[in-house]
Amino acid sequence: MNYQALYRMFRPQSFGDVVGQEHVTKTLRNAIAKSKQSHAYIFSGPRGTGKTSIAKVFAKAINCLERTDGEPCNKCAICKGITRGTNSDVIEIDAASNNGVDEIRNIRDKVKYAPSESKFKVYIIDEVHMLTTGAFNALLKTLEEPPAHAIFILATTEPHKIPPTIISRSQRFDFKAISEDEIVERLKFVANSQEIEYDTAALKFIAKASEGGMRDALSIMDQAIAFGDEHLTLQDALNVTGSVDANALNELLKEVVQGDVKNAFSTYHQFIAQGKEVNRLINDMIYFVRDTIMNKTSNGETEYDALMHFDLDVLYKMIDIINDTLVSIRFSVNQSVHFEVLLVKIAEMIKEKPESVQTVVTTGIATEPNNDVLLQRMEQLENELKTIKAQGVTASNTPQQTKRTTNKGGQSKNAFSMQQIAKVLDKANKDDIKQLKDHWEEVINHAKGNDMKSLVSLLQNSEPVAASETHVLIKFEEEIHCEIVNKDDEKRENIENVVCKIIDKTVKVVGVPADQWMRVRTEYLQNRKSSTSTEGESNSQPSTPEVAEEVDVVQKAKDLFGESTVNVIDEE
Repeated sequence: MNYQALYRMFRPQSFGDVVGQEHVTKTLRNAIAKSKQSHAYIFSGPRGTGKTSIAKVFAKAINCLERTDGEPCNKCAICKGITRGTNSDVIEIDAASNNGVDEIRNIRDKVKYAPSESKFKVYIIDEVHMLTTGAFNALLKTLEEPPAHAIFILATTEPHKIPPTIISRSQRFDFKAISEDEIVERLKFVANSQEIEYDTAALKFIAKASEGGMRDALSIMDQAIAFGDEHLTLQDALNVTGSVDANALNELLKEVVQGDVKNAFSTYHQFIAQGKEVNRLINDMIYFVRDTIMNKTSNGETEYDALMHFDLDVLYKMIDIINDTLVSIRFSVNQSVHFEVLLVKIAEMIKEKPESVQTVVTTGIATEPNNDVLLQRMEQLENELKTIKAQGVTASNTPQQTKRTTNKGGQSKNAFSMQQIAKVLDKANKDDIKQLKDHWEEVINHAKGNDMKSLVSLLQNSEPVAASETHVLIKFEEEIHCEIVNKDDEKRENIENVVCKIIDKTVKVVGVPADQWMRVRTEYLQNRKSSTSTEGESNSQPSTPEVAEEVDVVQKAKDLFGESTVNVIDEE
């Protein structure tokens, strides 16, 4: 083969070649130099950060006949054999495809035989977290009492899936994501070695797009070089990754800020026509807002000013909206529609607080509230509340209330159901809700510990607000999370299974958006009071039902929301 990919061509052949993992390379080099190496190592960290490369360098250094200060010479027969992959004493195993008990038993049977041409046998097991429980158990005994000539290196991107019994018998090294500056310096070295002309902006963008992985950076660079005909430019890097440059993104967000959604849609569709990817566009938007926040907090100057005049609270909320879209896209077939809705959401969100934004721009000083005005407003609200309670729920305004409830419910009918919520509240009690609140953190931690990423994103900002023996009502900060739980049977059942494991009780989950919860609770109590009042009017003793109604509503409110939350005010 005439051409070799850059990430293979420039793979580290000594500890000194490794970029960004000095805490690992220095420790291993010193251990080899002093002959104090361990029999088992765990290399964990993000992809493309040098785990397997360092494992091979370690195998060479430990067996090299002419090593210097723990570094392999890369000239002797053993070093060359390991580099070519022909040395029979360095065994690489892919645990993703060889994850059964039989494969590990085969290793256990052969490890006792002495190496044929080297001093040590080195077993490099990649993606070791893919091994089955039985395979880990088979490996355990070998790690506990290994032959003197055997060394195991277990590489993984998910160390939390490795049993603690394996971790406790190994030295663990956590690899970190490589910094952008270090990646840029390495890319410059590669470009100069290959005599390739480049723009520094292109290398910086590639380093940013690789997200800390050197292998990814070299792969993107390889593609961009091929695309750009031996000259590496920023536009070439943007084209091969499906990204847009900051200037184009700045223009798009300017149109959104001005409320010109039609032109924003047109600009977006131009991006798609140029081959840009929706996922990458959303990520680029997150980075753009993040850079704006950094420039505002550090008083930095930037030419990308589309969002610089906004308050930080607006920018924080903008990042939340963009991130929620990134999450919801995973469950959608038509990603383009989600991005269009995202543009509208940002435009509408900006319209909600035009005055507060303008105040920050012109004065930069937040006005303090006037206490007299606040007191007058509170008195007015209290008088209105007393008037409403004094009038009661009459037959004439009951239809209007029913109509209003229907309309409001209709606005969010896709997110939640009043009927389902009422079923929970009808039988809710403080004992069940206390039990759930006490164990809710355990529910979230269980989802995290078992790698249920989709459930963690749903439950992260949730809280149980009412519960009965058979149902639980959960409040979600984001309406889309509430809608997913109420409409996606699989997601809801997964949550119910986790709750059942934690509290040992089977319950049905119902969701309610956080911004609608107070209205839903008030309407439920009003409807209950109205129905109790209607029953009381048909009773032959007019005074008793009135007292019973008040006691019933107060007691129900205490059962639902706790005695400390409910205050009973005697109007007389």
